[in-house]
Amino acid sequence: MTALGGTEEYVANLAMGHLGQREIASLQDNSTRARAVRQFFAIARDATLRLKWWNFATAWHTPAADAQPGNGPLTIRYPMPPDCIRVRFIENAPDDSWAVENAVINQGGVAVEATIVASSIVAPNVCYTRRVELVRLWDVLFLEQFGYELAACCARKCGKSASYAENLRGIAADKLKVAGGIDSKEKARETPRAETGWAAARRGRFNRTR
Repeated sequence: MTALGGTEEYVANLAMGHLGQREIASLQDNSTRARAVRQFFAIARDATLRLKWWNFATAWHTPAADAQPGNGPLTIRYPMPPDCIRVRFIENAPDDSWAVENAVINQGGVAVEATIVASSIVAPNVCYTRRVELVRLWDVLFLEQFGYELAACCARKCGKSASYAENLRGIAADKLKVAGGIDSKEKARETPRAETGWAAARRGRFNRTR
């Protein structure tokens, strides 16, 4: 049975098509194909979301400060929501006024892992890329690119060669460039100024070119 559009099975079958494999009726199947998709789906999705400023994954949040202050010059620690994939920028804030950390914090007496925005700014308005799990909310260009990326991840498990997987990854990279270019034209925000070397190093040289 062909999977409906807007479902994880539909995305999986885009990948299977690129691999020349039979379709998957359900991701809960015990087939090699379904097991490969289950293994790589979430991590490949999140990695692809991190690569570009996808419009459909844009979110804004004004986080509350953590009770425990930071040890460095940026003393206020702001835990981001669990769906935060990557922090993009803080509204009207220079690049050297904030940094991103990963830490374990105490929330209601429970230790949880969180992405932390460290800053000296009070009540920052943070723009970030959020995890979007509902496939029907995905942009069609993201869907197309992700189909190739997922296929590349699953290729070896499905009996394809390493060179076959790399070819698919190359196609995915090309699709990403096209998608990023189109996506950027829909953004109202001006291209931000280049980061200082110090700020870029702290943030892992996040490429803001769309």
